[in-house]
Order: sequence, then C-alpha cells, then structure tokens
Amino acid sequence: MISARYIDVHLRPLIVITLAVGAIAMALLLLFRGTPGISHIAFLLCGLSVGPLVTMYQTAVSTQVEEAEDVATSVQSSVFNFSIMIVTGVGGLLLAAITERSGVRSIVYVSLGCFVAAAVIAYFVETTLRSSPPPAHDKETP
Repeated sequence: MISARYIDVHLRPLIVITLAVGAIAMALLLLFRGTPGISHIAFLLCGLSVGPLVTMYQTAVSTQVEEAEDVATSVQSSVFNFSIMIVTGVGGLLLAAITERSGVRSIVYVSLGCFVAAAVIAYFVETTLRSSPPPAHDKETP
C-alpha cells in the first residue's frame, strides 16, 4: 500500500503539511470572501486536509504503544469522533451567538487558528509523531 509507506516513513511532515493545507483553505475563504471558484478550491483543500488525519493519528498512536495496540487505536478513534461532536456543538453555538455581528467569517477565523495551532504543535512534537523505520526489502536468494 503506497499511502502506508509514506505515512509510516514521513508521519510528522505529512501531518504538518496536511494541517497547513487546512489553514491555507481557511485563509483562501477569508481572503477571497466567498468568490465561487476559489471557495470550491478551498472546500476541496479542507476536505483533503481533514480526511487523512484520522489515519495519520492512528499511525502515531500505533508507533507509541507496544502492547494493546488495538485498544489504543480504538480509543484514539473514539476520541477523534467525540472531538468532532464537541466541535460541531461549539461551532453551532458560535454561529448562533456571533452570526448577527460578524457573520460566518468568525467560524472561519476560529478554524484557521485551530489549523495553525495544530500544525505548530505537530511540528514541534518530534518524539510523539516519530516515523517508523523504512520497511526492509525482502531479497530472494537465487
């Protein structure tokens, strides 16, 4: 599997790049104020950045534990899904409270801040987001 090879070997840079792409998507929405073509690109970039994160985080968890890896990845998946539930609730409250004054843009600002903060944290946590060693190639003997 090609994606597993890159995730295992380049985990931290991939997470940082993925989060940076999410930040770029939010910046595009803010800078171009909903221009149709650019907004579509921004939503595409946002989807491309958020989609693979759960797999990358599961890989990070897998490299941290030596025993009960299945339990650790299950907990990580549950926490990830729980965080989505919490964020949508908070986003709904923000939307209801702030929309009259500043519109939906306030949520985009919050999202941008979250992407940037997560990218900075991921950049500096070398030991937690360590990559696996490259797989050894099996050589057949003649």
